[in-house]
Amino acid sequence: MQIYWHGYSTIRIEAKHGDTTSVIMTDPFENEAAIRFPRATQPDVLLLSHQDRKNFNLEGVVGSPFIISDPGEYEVRGVFINGVQDLMADQGAKRPLVYRIEAEGINVAFLGQLNRKLTDHELEALGNVDILILPVGGGQVMDAKLSANLISLVEPRIVVPIHYHVSGLKTKLGTVENFCSAIGSCKRQDMNKLKISKKDLPADEVLIVVVERS
Repeated sequence: MQIYWHGYSTIRIEAKHGDTTSVIMTDPFENEAAIRFPRATQPDVLLLSHQDRKNFNLEGVVGSPFIISDPGEYEVRGVFINGVQDLMADQGAKRPLVYRIEAEGINVAFLGQLNRKLTDHELEALGNVDILILPVGGGQVMDAKLSANLISLVEPRIVVPIHYHVSGLKTKLGTVENFCSAIGSCKRQDMNKLKISKKDLPADEVLIVVVERS
């Protein structure tokens, strides 16, 4: 499995199932002067963090991916996806969705644009999590302190922070350093992509993987 970060809450996951490689992308953002949504990749699946589609740059996505913006269980090209929504926690079209993605024997939780702590319903639905991808920059999403507190509840093996400050963004966001400071003991590795297999998941300490924007 390979995980890339393109900015804001847009990630790309490439996962193999037999001889087939599936590409999952999330939350396409509107282009800005300093950061542009990548058009080089054609995803098979597009996950949206809420149901208000006009807030996503769908026109910037190449091809005709299978779009998921509703809760439920899905199987696409050997990848199992569970979209989780707590109807008691939020109201309106921007009610958040979080996702459990199962591929290559690895369980990934994607929290997208969540702006509050996970509810008991969401935690139960996400189940055992190997890789936790969560926003940390504050503003309209969780800030560093709230994100750091979630780690002990989810108990992942790897944490990938997203939706934080990079140079030139229009939106003012906290830094990934703020997030590491909120954790306290931050075992951190920086890389241009996360390439991982089930056998290589860390067994003891939680690893913070900061993926460079690509």
